[in-house]
Amino acid sequence: MTEDDKTLTLDPKTAAVFKRKNYVVEKKLNEGAFGQVFKGRNVETGELVAIKVMFIDKLGEKYNKRFWPRELAALKEIRHEYVIAVYDIIRADNKYFIFLEFANGGDITGWLKRSGVPLAESLACYWFTQVSKALQYMHDEHKMAHRDIKIDNVLLHNNKAKLTDFGFARNAYDEESRTVAMSATFCGTQPYYSPQLVQRRKYNPFAADCWAMGVMLFAMLNNKFPFHFENDKAMLAEQLNPNFLPTRYVKKFPADLRELQEMFFVIEEKSRITMAQVLEHPWILRKGK
Repeated sequence: MTEDDKTLTLDPKTAAVFKRKNYVVEKKLNEGAFGQVFKGRNVETGELVAIKVMFIDKLGEKYNKRFWPRELAALKEIRHEYVIAVYDIIRADNKYFIFLEFANGGDITGWLKRSGVPLAESLACYWFTQVSKALQYMHDEHKMAHRDIKIDNVLLHNNKAKLTDFGFARNAYDEESRTVAMSATFCGTQPYYSPQLVQRRKYNPFAADCWAMGVMLFAMLNNKFPFHFENDKAMLAEQLNPNFLPTRYVKKFPADLRELQEMFFVIEEKSRITMAQVLEHPWILRKGK
């Protein structure tokens, strides 16, 4: 398989497995540092699938030992209406092939780029509420943090938002001590970093997810990030300044929406809003109807 391949070249043994499981590959959708994503089809059912191909030798020893087992666990455990479904996982030819629910609307990043304007408040709330339900399910039912919440990881299928990409997901609760297992792995995507991540301090991964959800909400409504992220020191100064965020809004938003937005950006992790609280907030209840 070369960088320019438009389709997926399979060795004979892997091709035989694909045939036995009724999968055919149609075309490449996109490519990342560790692999590629292809559009495929189950020829028996006619259902479209996304085939995520992970190159084992590109993942590296640390990822294979630490992060990949966590992603596999998350993929197997997380079953929710607003999470991209996993149909099958195959290891062959020094690759992992993950067969996923096909999202026919791309991701929210692509939607914003195509439209060139922020989401309407009602649509932002509709999709944001769906992602919030998925993340609340992960946090409260599975005690699992996602750790890479961003609009790129929200796919759209039949106009519904679905959370995906669990490469950094981990169980973040110690059952014996009944306390949150603090994290010292500084992962995720920089514009979505909480102050604790910016400062490279141990952090509560559930609270970090919630901060990132606040960044996501802001990006959906304003088509830009709330804080400048080119320089850690400058980014932290903006995060710590309570007067900075209002200067970033592109228009005047309702009071309850501004209140919710600012509840995500509370510096102290213990005081930051939780996903369960998000789903009970007046703006969500008012606009989600």
